[in-house]
Amino acid sequence: MNRVGTKSQRLQSGFSLVELLVGLLIGLVATLAISNLFTGFEARKRAITGGSDAQSNGVLAMYYMQRDAQNAGYGLPLYNSSDPSPLLCPIETSINQGGVVINLSPVVIVDGGAGSDIVRIRYGNPASGGASLRATGTITTPTLDGRLIGCQENDVVLYHQTPSSPNCSLARLKKLNADRTINTLSELNTPPTASPVTILNGADWVRFSCLGAWNQYEYRVSGTLELTRSGGTPGTDPFPNAAAIPVASDIVSLQAQYGISDTIDPTSPSATAAGFLNRVDRWVDATGIFGDTISLIDRNRIRAIRIAVVTRDGNLQKKAVSQACNGSVAGLAKVCVWQADANPANVDLTALPQWQQYRYRTFEANIPLRNILWNRDAL
Repeated sequence: MNRVGTKSQRLQSGFSLVELLVGLLIGLVATLAISNLFTGFEARKRAITGGSDAQSNGVLAMYYMQRDAQNAGYGLPLYNSSDPSPLLCPIETSINQGGVVINLSPVVIVDGGAGSDIVRIRYGNPASGGASLRATGTITTPTLDGRLIGCQENDVVLYHQTPSSPNCSLARLKKLNADRTINTLSELNTPPTASPVTILNGADWVRFSCLGAWNQYEYRVSGTLELTRSGGTPGTDPFPNAAAIPVASDIVSLQAQYGISDTIDPTSPSATAAGFLNRVDRWVDATGIFGDTISLIDRNRIRAIRIAVVTRDGNLQKKAVSQACNGSVAGLAKVCVWQADANPANVDLTALPQWQQYRYRTFEANIPLRNILWNRDAL
């Protein structure tokens, strides 16, 4: 019996202390490996998710701005060699739209210095697509050589004279007669170079055209790092008091430049009326002669604009992952715009807290102002 009991006791003996310690060590190593794997997976997932969000925001921002910029100038009247071009109109030709005075310039860039720029895009929506009629008589009750097909009440209308006498005026078509002739014009606004008396003086003929709703759409980066679009909103809260609508988040910078022509067209009929070729010779900021006090001749050299938006992925990293465009730290991404240029430009993000601990993506687009028929004799 004792032999049986002794054997049973040997069969029921447990793990030794050494075996337990070895088992615990293996378990700890496995747990540490799994934990490291999970941490790495989460980090990669955050990077992928953040990069996807930055990609989506950048694409959305560019979509909105490109769509509006491609419409810039739509509604400005067409012309032939003998007709006046709306680009001959004095640059201050404007109309008061809900408290904001806007002129005929299709695109205006407001330089933001070290911060983000502001882009204002203007276009109409006439059903006539820019067709014009000859006008005679008085400016308030003109006689037109055709019916106002495509014009609607409350449309903005443009008077523009011959190239030799480039007076212009904007007004609002308040009321149409049953036969689609003009009943009432209001908000007549003339620049200092013209007056309601002289713009139709019997000696020169004038073109009359409907621009539809001539409004502007403004893009800017808000303090909450959202790209906002405002203006041109119909209804109870019309332009310019319409609230700024966010169209993309995590936008840290908006930069824009004019594409201008420096080359005079050799086929221009006279040196005094020399026009510039329809090509972009260089890109310039909206400063200096292309700033707030831009002249008509320099405004008419603009052939295109280019826009860049910089987005961030929204995930704060533990250490610096980005640097300025002129930085030289190995392993850190550079934040630049105009990357196809010989010398890409820096984007100043120093106003953002811990800006170097975020990753960024840059989106750029060159947009020809295709809806503007640039007259070679418009300068």
